[in-house]
Amino acid sequence: MSFRYKHRLAASVASVLTALTVTLAGTGTGHAAATASDISVGSILAQTVYLPIKNQAQAEAAARAMQIPGTPGYHKFLTVPQFVAQYADSDAQVAQVEAVLQQLGYSIVYVFPNHLGIEVVSSTGTAESTLGVKLKRFTVNGHSGMAPDAPLKLPASLAGLVRGFGGLNTLTHPHPMRVASAEAHGVQARAVSGALVGGTPGNYLPVDFENYYGVTPIYGQGINGRGTTIGIVTLANFKPSDAYLFWKQTGLNVSQSRITTVNVDGGTSIAPSDALGEGETDLDVEESGAIAPGANQRVYIAPNNTNANFIDGFEAAASDNIADTVSSSWGQPELHFFYDTATQTPAQTFLLDAFHDAFLEMALQGQSVFIAAGDSGSFDTVESCATSGTPGADNPICNAPYTVDHPSSDPLVTSAGGTTTPFTFTTKSGLHLYVTQERAWSWDYIAAEAAQQGRGATDPVSLFFSTGGGGGVSSYFAQPWYQAGVKGITLTRPNQKLTQDTGSGPVVQYTLPSNFAGRNSPDLSTDADPESGFQYIEEGQIITGYGGTSFVAPQLNGVNALFTQALGGRVGQLNPALYELGNLTANDIAAGNNWGYNAIGGYDNAVGNGTLSAYKLAIGLAYLKYVY
Repeated sequence: MSFRYKHRLAASVASVLTALTVTLAGTGTGHAAATASDISVGSILAQTVYLPIKNQAQAEAAARAMQIPGTPGYHKFLTVPQFVAQYADSDAQVAQVEAVLQQLGYSIVYVFPNHLGIEVVSSTGTAESTLGVKLKRFTVNGHSGMAPDAPLKLPASLAGLVRGFGGLNTLTHPHPMRVASAEAHGVQARAVSGALVGGTPGNYLPVDFENYYGVTPIYGQGINGRGTTIGIVTLANFKPSDAYLFWKQTGLNVSQSRITTVNVDGGTSIAPSDALGEGETDLDVEESGAIAPGANQRVYIAPNNTNANFIDGFEAAASDNIADTVSSSWGQPELHFFYDTATQTPAQTFLLDAFHDAFLEMALQGQSVFIAAGDSGSFDTVESCATSGTPGADNPICNAPYTVDHPSSDPLVTSAGGTTTPFTFTTKSGLHLYVTQERAWSWDYIAAEAAQQGRGATDPVSLFFSTGGGGGVSSYFAQPWYQAGVKGITLTRPNQKLTQDTGSGPVVQYTLPSNFAGRNSPDLSTDADPESGFQYIEEGQIITGYGGTSFVAPQLNGVNALFTQALGGRVGQLNPALYELGNLTANDIAAGNNWGYNAIGGYDNAVGNGTLSAYKLAIGLAYLKYVY
């Protein structure tokens, strides 16, 4: 198929004109208690218009059939042209949408080859008049950004043709799922002076992960990821030299041209500090690449400017269809797509659908996707809205309803949860920590030990709540077919409300559905606790004492590259096999919690199906493909 559209370079030009450059003009109150002011109508905004998948039900059914062993559709994956022909707009239909957009005052910049997104630019005035909103700059918790003052309203000329417009919110962002030790269980960054040494909690290396979770026997079969491509979708740039140094210092002999970077929406520059998440991209590349040293890597780097950039990263990975297996360790509360806690306005669920469309294309193309489940336990909004402190207009205090993180809540991705592996450690302040068996990750054990050792006043529960592995039940995505009948699958908790206090007392802002049969997460877990965590290299220095489900997603991504080589082709969605095989190919965990859910053995919302047993899972996948 030939595409007549403009070169991707234009997207780089457009990225310079993002909403970060808008200027303030006048004042306005908006609908939020946070400080707000108007955006100049002449400012130029970069946006992405999302087109829906056609024949949605048929596409979902086809993706399911591709994962049912012994059926004609099993692993009969599509190419991008085949996907477009069956499930996306034709060239003529895309041209129709382009024409309408141009009539409304938008300039076309780029059309994704999968026909699910059109990048455009317009003035602020055009965006406001087209979508029936006012764009305002809000300041909350010291952070400023632009957002609409109400839900977007599509004009009649676009109704039924597009899902909606992304790019008009620069305030509410995904964040990296990387966590530092709570108890200084590690050392300060230091220069690399020789081979990296692991083997101790807080200083673990990929080889420790490989030995602990049954990856090592796979290498004995001559499998190293050769002939496969690992994809990373990220929102921060990095220096490939850090990854090559990491692999060298861990004794790996890898191709010096294995990394390809792909700028999405113009990409982003290297951060002057870690504030923009450079370390997240470093560890994603280093961990996945170490576990599959023979694989190539393709790193999709989008800026973290607007609510379109993250979606566009997956659109790019799907449109390329080069990566066999993809991971990302960024996310935000699913509730943010129902209600914007920063602007105190209704949010946009069509963005969840746009993500899902990209994941559905990837499922149909056989691209596996692994997403970090989050690091705020079963109360995912805590990281974005504090539960304690002095409330104010630009410093709201929230409660902590049961919520999950997105995109790990999407049923087409594998949600990567977290555990704590055994360790004994005494902090510099004299706090003794003991973990005797692998358990679901939450820092409740630190708070409990502190209280028991008479240190509850200096180390209160509030200091650690709700850090832990993400998990729970989606309030948007229905329970997927592969979770039907699985013991341990739960419903959303009843009577869950988000309250927000800006100084006048808590006010209910959003009520979540009670007893909704939603997608349960996580699916599979490994060590994520920084106290039993890892080291990596950033800016040429060794960083120790880090964890988070940030590590789990790329590690599973690397393991899946090994599966891809071993099976002689793409795995596709891993979840159907995980739930079919159950604890036959996973390690049962029946200790600990993620603050809201206990690990009870079998499936649970603390660790999912348990922890990875890679060699057993490889055998199980081979059985489903060749014997079943």
